[in-house]
Amino acid sequence: MKKILFLTDFSENSLNALKFAIDANKEEHCEFIMLHTYEVNGYVEGSKFEAAPIQSKLEEAKEKAESALNKIKNHFEIESSQTKHNFTTISRNYELIDAINEQLRKNTPEVIIIGTQGSTGRYELDFGSNTIAIMENIKNCPILAIPRNERFTGFNEIVLANGYKLKYEAKDFEYLINLSKKHNAPIRVLHISETGGLSPFQEENKTVVNNILSETTHTYHLLEHVKVPVGIYCFSESRNSDLISFVNKKYNFIEKLLFKPLYKNLGNYAKIPILVLHRTNQG
Repeated sequence: MKKILFLTDFSENSLNALKFAIDANKEEHCEFIMLHTYEVNGYVEGSKFEAAPIQSKLEEAKEKAESALNKIKNHFEIESSQTKHNFTTISRNYELIDAINEQLRKNTPEVIIIGTQGSTGRYELDFGSNTIAIMENIKNCPILAIPRNERFTGFNEIVLANGYKLKYEAKDFEYLINLSKKHNAPIRVLHISETGGLSPFQEENKTVVNNILSETTHTYHLLEHVKVPVGIYCFSESRNSDLISFVNKKYNFIEKLLFKPLYKNLGNYAKIPILVLHRTNQG
């Protein structure tokens, strides 16, 4: 059975993301692991900076979290009574990243689902701090970020933004390839060159990508002399693409000073679901 890790803060955005994921997987046997993390007066388990609250306060917070999770579970169990889905609830008095890593070790989910604000007009809110933290710190599981109010109507076309600057392995694209096959969704490999053209190294890496995607329907597209985030958004918006995907790379300290990771830039144009993949070898 496929396992999907769903993160919820009980907001409307997160519940919309769960509905999106349920609809996208309605024909498959799935276990949705619903994870909520909480703190008590700034305290999380193992904290070195905050004193632990009295036990009754911790128990009260846990009961409140579990009650809210069960309410969501009961709602979707009724709504999804004719599907092949199971729902598991987990509440943790942990830091969010620690709680996610715990579930990755225990359950090895196929993908992490998280809801985002979407296009709010305030760019810093489009991708919230939790979403950014997850994309930066979770390296061994695909992450699917769903904008608010987004409804699943099918994946008719998937954009794969790629600069051809990295050596890839087939496993880096495994989730994307499976998604493409499952939904019969062609992959549009988009390269944006701010200066124009491909170097010999990029041409070589493009050939590798082509071989990896050989079992999918895919085409190649090039935009030149435009900023990468703007180019991705304009390309996807003009074609009514359903999903933007890219492989996140591990940024070192100098790169972090010089460049914003792509997902931070894309937050400015967050109207389309974004799939963050990860390289198998991050060295």
